[in-house]
Amino acid sequence: MKFQIAHFIFQSTAGGPFKHSLWALSAILCWLVGCAEQNQPVASSEEGAMRIVSMAPNLTEILFALGLDEQIVGVTRHCNYPPAAQQKRRIGTFWQPDIEAVLARRPTLVVTLGFEQQRQLAERLATFDCKTLTLEIEAVSQLFDAILTIGHAVDRTAQAQTLVEQLQAAQERMHRRYAGRRRPKVLWVIQREPLRVAGTKTFVNELIELVGGVNAIGPTRHIYPPVGAEQILVAQPDVIVEPTDEPERLADQRRSAEAFYAAYASVPAVQNGRIYVLNGDVVSRLGPRLDQALEQIARCVWQE
Repeated sequence: MKFQIAHFIFQSTAGGPFKHSLWALSAILCWLVGCAEQNQPVASSEEGAMRIVSMAPNLTEILFALGLDEQIVGVTRHCNYPPAAQQKRRIGTFWQPDIEAVLARRPTLVVTLGFEQQRQLAERLATFDCKTLTLEIEAVSQLFDAILTIGHAVDRTAQAQTLVEQLQAAQERMHRRYAGRRRPKVLWVIQREPLRVAGTKTFVNELIELVGGVNAIGPTRHIYPPVGAEQILVAQPDVIVEPTDEPERLADQRRSAEAFYAAYASVPAVQNGRIYVLNGDVVSRLGPRLDQALEQIARCVWQE
């Protein structure tokens, strides 16, 4: 979940004279190898010149889903799916991009998200005449728009349209399956200490509602608000869900979750053993595995 809330709680500290010297080297590098002109289309894959850098895990998944494995030349350290993504050259982190590493890949297109650190990266790359594509993906509808926008930019329009239609069909199936049922209250916890949850103005809230649930936390001022024990007791969630950034430790986190929430013995989710830990790489990324995310959340909400 950390990638979805990073731009709300993280502040970049990069800088210093050494960084400025690297900037000078980067300028020379870009002049030597040449970035794509901003006002020109991305070179087609048939020309063999398309070189794409992805700055986020969900963007990487979209690019792979569109069949662009051979054209991807750089990804962040957090891009781990599909497995082939782990073989790509690393160009910094999700929230602290390394512009020198990006330029070294000689990209014809750099795909970024719209939060501050990546928007600044796009602006810097523009000074080197590097073509960038900046996308906002904070809602399911924005995911569909982003897939289509990427598809148009990289000459994969048909593939993008097919992918969007498949995800929309999965979304509609979920809606029909659970329509009309009593809506269980779901508490989606992204952090325990201090306790922080997904509010109603998040894509997580959309996913909960798509599978027939309702957010146990009502409207809040913060997107991912901190909450106290009293709020949890008042909310009385039927289901508690925690995504983990360490899916290899799912069993350990499940055991620790049961111990942690034992303090809320009067909460229905605790009384009925309805505490779930899910793979955050699937349920916390708005990407082409949306259908899998919905299935996993639905199983928790409806005990299927």
